[in-house]
Amino acid sequence: MVQTIIETMRSERADARERTPLSVTLNLLAAIFSINIVVTLVILIFSSRDLIDYDAANLFDWLNLVFEAVTLWMIWYRLKVTRPFVLAFTAFNVVVGTAVHLVMRTMDVGLQLASIIPDVVIFLYFLRSRRVREVLSEDLVLERMELQEEGGMAPRWSWPFVRNLIMYFCVFSFLGHWMEMSFCLAIKAGLVGGEYDPSNTMLWRDWFYPFPMHGMAVVLIGVLLYPLWRTLVRRTNMIVGSLISFVLNGLTCGLIEFICGLMWNAELQNWDYTNMPFNFMGQVCLQNVIGFAFAASIIAWMVYPWLERTLAKLPAAAVNIASVAVLMVFLVAQTLYLVEPPIDYRTELEYALAEDDKDPNYLTDEERASYEEELAYLDYLDAYKAENQARLERERAEQAAAAEGN
Repeated sequence: MVQTIIETMRSERADARERTPLSVTLNLLAAIFSINIVVTLVILIFSSRDLIDYDAANLFDWLNLVFEAVTLWMIWYRLKVTRPFVLAFTAFNVVVGTAVHLVMRTMDVGLQLASIIPDVVIFLYFLRSRRVREVLSEDLVLERMELQEEGGMAPRWSWPFVRNLIMYFCVFSFLGHWMEMSFCLAIKAGLVGGEYDPSNTMLWRDWFYPFPMHGMAVVLIGVLLYPLWRTLVRRTNMIVGSLISFVLNGLTCGLIEFICGLMWNAELQNWDYTNMPFNFMGQVCLQNVIGFAFAASIIAWMVYPWLERTLAKLPAAAVNIASVAVLMVFLVAQTLYLVEPPIDYRTELEYALAEDDKDPNYLTDEERASYEEELAYLDYLDAYKAENQARLERERAEQAAAAEGN
């Protein structure tokens, strides 16, 4: 595995030496794009989600990060398609950005002119520069990669294999969030056991908060659980191999949740299974392990191999570009939610009720009754969490006393 990655890096360095040197202007543009990406992500890390709006201006800024990352990739490979791509996107920024401000009636002529100047300069440079045409001269090769493994999949630990794992991690981190939402709604509807907690704003308000634990699970499926299933089926048969794989999938995902729980949920503040049968330390329970086994088995037996075969049929260069865009979207979302969590649900409810006390028309009677009911439920949850916290402290004190006695 390591040797394959090292050989890939050496080949990439050799290819880079043979590429046409970039002009001073293109090097400067690449440096500006790189600095802007890094600075913006750092700012997002130290910005509270509650101080940032999902307005047109911020969405355009984040979309531009994706554009800049893809442009850097294209420039690095001297792709001819870079020129029309940059021309199209800068024109899009100028036209659509201006139109949005006009429609929303937020147009400030001076600020808008200042904001579109960089796009106009880049547009004119890529439109007129002969050096751009000379340097960015490589065709985008829209050919399938050469497959070396049976089943039409990328060779293990090749660049396509690693690239796909990166994309799966990013995409399934988002999908994992939505899977958790669906599971909690099933708890609320009484379909499965557990405590429904409406106070988790990471879950219910910020839909694009990535859950890396789920992305990590899918990476592990690609690296370990899928080939393990194939091996088990070959050495036994489809039924026996799949049954063993099902059990191992559940245990593996349960172990991931337990380890993540010890790292980020030591006080049982994010999830708490102490009231569930067959739980272990409140971090994992049998019901979830069985659910994980079903989800992981569906992905390992059907979804993952289908994705691998589908991506292998697509042009490798196009998938590479898509992977850069996916990674950039993930980094924007991850850095946005990294340090300061959103304000808690109780604060939102109390603020709305306080505003309704000042202005009786702020909430309808139905909304006020619903908010008061939610607050009462939060009081119950707080008491429940405090009870569990006290229990944990008692158990730790008893363990410490027993250790001293021994």
